[in-house]
Amino acid sequence: MIKVISLKRYLAFMIVLVFVFSIVFPQKLICEETRPKDYRLNKEFLIGFGNDVYNVVTAPGNWEGKDWWRLTAVLGTGALLYAFDQKIHDWSQDRRTSETEDWARFGSTFGNGLFLGGLITSLYLGGEIFDEKSLRKTALLSLESWLTAGAVVLSLKAVLGRARPYTGLGSHHFEPFSFSSRYYSFPSGHAASAFAVATVIADQTDFILADVLAYSLSTLVAVSRVHQSKHWASDIFIGAAIGYFIGKKICSLHRDKDSENFQLGLNLSPNAKGITIKFSF
Repeated sequence: MIKVISLKRYLAFMIVLVFVFSIVFPQKLICEETRPKDYRLNKEFLIGFGNDVYNVVTAPGNWEGKDWWRLTAVLGTGALLYAFDQKIHDWSQDRRTSETEDWARFGSTFGNGLFLGGLITSLYLGGEIFDEKSLRKTALLSLESWLTAGAVVLSLKAVLGRARPYTGLGSHHFEPFSFSSRYYSFPSGHAASAFAVATVIADQTDFILADVLAYSLSTLVAVSRVHQSKHWASDIFIGAAIGYFIGKKICSLHRDKDSENFQLGLNLSPNAKGITIKFSF
């Protein structure tokens, strides 16, 4: 039996999903935050990773007006693309050639798990070999963002079960709770993974060319998935948004942690007889 989910039901599901996250989960972390000092792959990192995932999942509970406007913009753009997914796909396939197929295969590589895993491993080993904390930090935050985005994406894929373009079932065909790869179109895991890692790299470097390269390769990954008939346009957009915002959130958590490691406070109290200087590590 063919199950078809309309645009209204698609939007309703996404809004309900965010609402449930914001209501069900408490807003404050139960356990004490772990603040990595050296960013090494150890027990301290694993505990901090769990806390970061918790903070990402429960983030909607702390959102302000501007955050909800961002969500509205993302969902609105996704809905617009959803309405034109079939036409965008047909346009892309009409212009498919052997040359563009080569570029698509090349671009898709940068969103592959083996490539991203190798990149993260290389960054981490470089940090260990040269005793460079910034490389280790970039590697571990990239790993956190990648795995967190992957978990979110896989959950949505399984729940929604959107048919991939190559099945020929059309852009509005869904098989909810199907565990077949044929129905794992929404959202794009390659796009989410690529943007999750690229966002961390861009955030951790002040080199503008590195930012441009990271986001350019991520965009190439996303476009290649549409060209290869593996995803619809709305799939890659929502996937990229998931990766981007998760990467930004995790980086912001560690900016806060780093700043909290070195605090110098001057406490002037009318009831105190002197000046208290407070160091917080």
